[in-house]
Amino acid sequence: MGKDETDISELVEKAKIVAEATGRDEQDVLADLLDDGIVNLSNEDAKGKDLVTQLKEAAELITTVQAINKDVSENSVLNGGDNKTEVQIETTLEGDIVDRAIESVQRKAENIKKMIITMTPIFLLLTGGGLEALGIIDVMDSESEDDDYDPYYAEIYGCTAPDAENYMVEATMDDGSCYWDDNNGGGGGPPPANCQWTWSDNSFMDNENHLVIRANFGDNSCPHEMEGRFTVELHKDGDYYDEDEWENIRFKQNYEIQHSFSQLEPGVYRNHFSFETYDGSNWNWDSPETHEVFDNTCYPQTELDEPMLTTEGNDLVVDLVFSDMGGCGQDIEIEMEVWDAGEIHDTLDYGEVHSGVFWIEPEGDSTMRVQGKGELSDLPDGDDWVVKVRYSHANADDAPYESGWRESNSVVIDEVEDPIYGCMDSEADNYNPEATVDDESCEYPEPEEPCDVEIHNHYRGHVAEDEEQDAILVAFRVVPSNCEDEMVEIDIELYQNGYYANYSHWLEIDGDNEYTDVSHTFDGVAVGNSWTPRITASLDDEQLEQVLFWGIDVEEQEPETCEINLFGITLLTNNTTATVAFDLDCGYDTNDLEGYNVSVQFLIYHVNESNSGPNATGPLEWTTQVYYIEGYADDVRTLVLDNFTVENTTHYDFYWYAIWEDADGEQQYLEQTWLNRELSP
Repeated sequence: MGKDETDISELVEKAKIVAEATGRDEQDVLADLLDDGIVNLSNEDAKGKDLVTQLKEAAELITTVQAINKDVSENSVLNGGDNKTEVQIETTLEGDIVDRAIESVQRKAENIKKMIITMTPIFLLLTGGGLEALGIIDVMDSESEDDDYDPYYAEIYGCTAPDAENYMVEATMDDGSCYWDDNNGGGGGPPPANCQWTWSDNSFMDNENHLVIRANFGDNSCPHEMEGRFTVELHKDGDYYDEDEWENIRFKQNYEIQHSFSQLEPGVYRNHFSFETYDGSNWNWDSPETHEVFDNTCYPQTELDEPMLTTEGNDLVVDLVFSDMGGCGQDIEIEMEVWDAGEIHDTLDYGEVHSGVFWIEPEGDSTMRVQGKGELSDLPDGDDWVVKVRYSHANADDAPYESGWRESNSVVIDEVEDPIYGCMDSEADNYNPEATVDDESCEYPEPEEPCDVEIHNHYRGHVAEDEEQDAILVAFRVVPSNCEDEMVEIDIELYQNGYYANYSHWLEIDGDNEYTDVSHTFDGVAVGNSWTPRITASLDDEQLEQVLFWGIDVEEQEPETCEINLFGITLLTNNTTATVAFDLDCGYDTNDLEGYNVSVQFLIYHVNESNSGPNATGPLEWTTQVYYIEGYADDVRTLVLDNFTVENTTHYDFYWYAIWEDADGEQQYLEQTWLNRELSP
């Protein structure tokens, strides 16, 4: 049955859908469609029942679809507001093919209504007719009939704005029903907003070749919800290098990108960010920040100095000095040629000069002496012996690297006297000035022990007689050893943890002494916790010993206040007069403390009488004076009462009081009494 190119293309597309839904081979389904346009196994020999018969023999799909009908009908979000969707089943269906078809369609459909619409062309292909052939009728709203209805496509009306409250994922046509919380339910589009979406890049390098992406896309004043795809492109030295992207990102106001690119190659990197919504809007930004990954590969730059050639009798001795100006260090192998009078005499190939590889240190010179080799021994007399040396890198990125030949100085081999072996170092104890060959027998005096210091008997404490208690005494013993003829420096510091030393003292001790006791007082130390003494002994700016003592606190002292005391008091009487003399002082020693106003009273009563109680008659006479008492001085004061005698009464009670308010606001008093005192004649 002939088909034009358009028909063939459509059948191929249908064959893909049916193959995925039924599990059949796509080529098999296409052949079935090319046969008669219907999926009915017409291109195969009959094998039991045809496909329609198998579908109609299914047993339990009706129950499943009825449940779907109930969920779809009651879900106002899926149906878009007040719309309704009915799914009615009259034929019981079951079977592996239908199960696979529904499972495949469900994976692709974004909601139940779209699933049923998508299944419509599949069932058409399976049956050659409409859904009624399978007993499924009234798929969409039955109240409106559309004579132009296309079974392969149907518009779905609803809100298509992703940031709207009633956004319908499955909607293909906007019906103007969108509403947002921030415009009081108004439809037809979002509220006016001038959104200014901007990018910021806070990315940074970590561990030399690990780029941590920290970028933000946002506008805190924009009320709309956004949905789309974020992409981060990494450009190296101006060219595209790598990228990552994230689909279906939904957010409001701002979104933070957190990502990383690892194991980056050396170069300069720059980030390109983009966000694209599904309606085609996009925001692209090239970050101005750059991040460089450095090439830390070390490239050796090995060199060989001119070989130094000497003789020992009829033997040649070759001294080689290598260096690596690149500071990497390098394994090498060495090759050598022995020449006499311009003619090659012998060779030592790689591996014969030195067993294995020779390591050139990354810093300084690396020396090698070559002697005792057969090629260098028992040589005939000659006036122009030289060696030529070259080397190659081993176990290196640039291997095989081979240097050029380096030629040594020229030496003469002639009959010589027997060598004299001995120590040739004039600094050695057994130096032999006649030795011609150093036999490595040199002996040297034992090195002197270095100066050393120990600090013992640690003490720190407050000075007892210090009234403020802000003086700290630090004491210890310095015990030097091997420090003769040296002056050892001692630093005494007082500090609090986490801070530099606030107080310090420096002195020197004689290293010839067996020990030296040291003490120092830091006075006026500020109030604070855990003042720690630190003792450092050093010689020529080299620290020999350092110890830390236990910390000590300096507490704020209560201020000293005046304490009124009665230094002395005397009562003198005669038949008409009573005089009390007293000396009040502030404290017990000379001081400049602030004093108090003290009220002093002197009272005379009949014997056993008082101001209150059953014998309350009150005083016969009394007087009161206020004195300002301060300091500690000999300042006697007197109070006098006269004309108090009554008839022939010779005995009286005398009372003296001193009353004041102290620094804490508490009332204090002193009392002195002379009871039943007889008057002097």
